[in-house]
Amino acid sequence: MPSMPEDALISVSGLKKYFPVTRGWLQRQVGEVKAVDDVSFNIRRGETFGLVGESGSGKSTVARLILRAYMLTGGSIKFRRGDGSVVDLSDLSDREMRPVRREMQMVFQDPYSSLDPRMTLLDIVGEPLVIHGVGSKGEIRDRVGELLGLVGLRPEYAVRYPHAFSGGQRQRIGIARALALNPSFIAADEAVSALDVSVAAQNINLLQDLQEKFGLTYLFITHDLGMVEHISDRIGVMYVGRLVELGDTAEIFEKPLHPYTEALLSAVPQPDPRRRESGRRIVLKGEIADPANPPTGCTFHPRCPYATDLCKKEVPELRPVRGRQVRCHYAEELDLAGVGA
Repeated sequence: MPSMPEDALISVSGLKKYFPVTRGWLQRQVGEVKAVDDVSFNIRRGETFGLVGESGSGKSTVARLILRAYMLTGGSIKFRRGDGSVVDLSDLSDREMRPVRREMQMVFQDPYSSLDPRMTLLDIVGEPLVIHGVGSKGEIRDRVGELLGLVGLRPEYAVRYPHAFSGGQRQRIGIARALALNPSFIAADEAVSALDVSVAAQNINLLQDLQEKFGLTYLFITHDLGMVEHISDRIGVMYVGRLVELGDTAEIFEKPLHPYTEALLSAVPQPDPRRRESGRRIVLKGEIADPANPPTGCTFHPRCPYATDLCKKEVPELRPVRGRQVRCHYAEELDLAGVGA
């Protein structure tokens, strides 16, 4: 049986996903995009683990790898099932994954494209139950009504189609669908980024209420650091397919240890108008590195204000610093500013 920490629901180790780059009529491989490159972390039972970073950093790919929507290039994903057994998802065939999928679900980013406009809510929310052969037609109808009630929608809405609902309501339908099989783990991939701020806050509160009620574990992917501070217990910061910092949310927001984390935190709006023009905003030069052709050494060094020749030559390892995991040669020496500093 694969080993993992006793308090962990999911343990990711050395996770890699490389997509081939092909050219010509014969589609010969001429390179590869390292979308995820040697990522390791644990998600504890009952916690919300936030994964943040710019677009293109590999956050969504990590979620899809955990749910086995993509095949792994390397590494392992260990998952503790409801009966207490631990399975390595990287070793399972599609057939062997089928019963495990009942315990792992996803809430997608776009509430418009993730719902089939030709299906009623009864069909959409009840589809996981039909696929896994859970319940009769009457039992599925009752279960769908119950799920709609859990997410704040009326059971009689089950006969309606997605076009009759707003974006926030559609996302609640997606949440209801994810809850259909009583999973223990839900990956929320930018689940509120397409919504207005007030509606997003309502859905975040809903997710927290459901977590408390059912003991759910979340992987919460977002680029909104204000949102991740509100909902997450721990945070992993990704840059070009790698984790650059990992630790408790409060500690990272108070005192980041990686320059990229400091730059992200500097963009978090401050509610105090006296601090609006404090000059704390760090504007990074250039664009995020190309994962198909990453720079030598530390992938962040072309944009890092603290980079030295060592950063250009040597790849930093993810190592423990002050109770956190950090990928920076100078993590102990830099005095970086957190939110409100």
